[in-house]
Amino acid sequence: MDASFQRLSLLTQTAYARLLDQLGASTVGELASGTSLVSKSIRGHRYWYAQTRVGGRKIQRYVGPDSEETNRLVERWRRSRAEATSRAELVAMARAGGAYVVPAAEARVLGRLAAVFRMGGVLVGSHAFAVLGNSLGVRWREAMVRTGDVDVATDARIGLAVSRETRPLDLDALLGDPIPRVPILHPTYPATSFSIRGTSIEVDLLTPLVGRERSRPISIPGLGVAATPLRFLDYLIEETQPGAVLGGEGVLVNVPRPGRFALHKLIVASRQRVAGGSPTKSRKDVEQANALIRVLAEDLPGELSLAWKALAGRGPAWRAAVASTLRRLDPEVVEILRARGVP
Repeated sequence: MDASFQRLSLLTQTAYARLLDQLGASTVGELASGTSLVSKSIRGHRYWYAQTRVGGRKIQRYVGPDSEETNRLVERWRRSRAEATSRAELVAMARAGGAYVVPAAEARVLGRLAAVFRMGGVLVGSHAFAVLGNSLGVRWREAMVRTGDVDVATDARIGLAVSRETRPLDLDALLGDPIPRVPILHPTYPATSFSIRGTSIEVDLLTPLVGRERSRPISIPGLGVAATPLRFLDYLIEETQPGAVLGGEGVLVNVPRPGRFALHKLIVASRQRVAGGSPTKSRKDVEQANALIRVLAEDLPGELSLAWKALAGRGPAWRAAVASTLRRLDPEVVEILRARGVP
């Protein structure tokens, strides 16, 4: 058996599937994760507030007076509490069965970002790798999923379209007044990374770089912030699927298709070496690709074929980026890819 992952039981896979179904059908939406509704009586009139805690501080935001519309919101919130209890039980069942559950602090941050994922944001990086593992019925080796960063990718064009239909999200409010990480080499650039107060967690915002090279962050109107442009990211987030983050009451996210995630890791690993990036990060990218390709070859071989066809059609530079990393993969994994047309 491959030491990089272990299979989850059918019971555990069923708990995950039920959680994903419940998240997709949930009435939650108007309120951020961890938010409750409380009422106050002022001069004989009742008023409702959304209440949450940020860094130990209680924060209340005015919702509205006691009215038919506000009462409907309160009723939806009460129903969502019952649903949340059921989801928390499914998370506990999945955890007991060996599924990967994110640390509590990271689960809370991801819960605060639920509105970003509803808007089309895509969870990438090691957190997405963990979600893909649970969805495929495997648990990866711990070192392969451990991270202190939350990476979220979004297409600036989608963000612009959404912002025209709805009010932009207030990322500062969602994340509890995070600390912007000003780029050291470009102090005049807008921040694209944010440190969460009271934790060691950083949220990094990414967006595809298409066309000429640029380092300046790209504005994401729907979020009211900017994101770091990255080459090849458009391929990764072009096709996504829903996933469930296991932690707390569960969080509904969008993650890349697993075949694209695996091949994109090969591209990222090659660019890390060329650009003199972190050897540890590059090794982790290769390890994740190795493990994911093995699982897909056994369970969803067509996923790899579709991912390669989509990548190969983008031109020789894309194919060369994958080919340059093949020698770093396990020989059996290389054979799996060769069988699907990877040169």
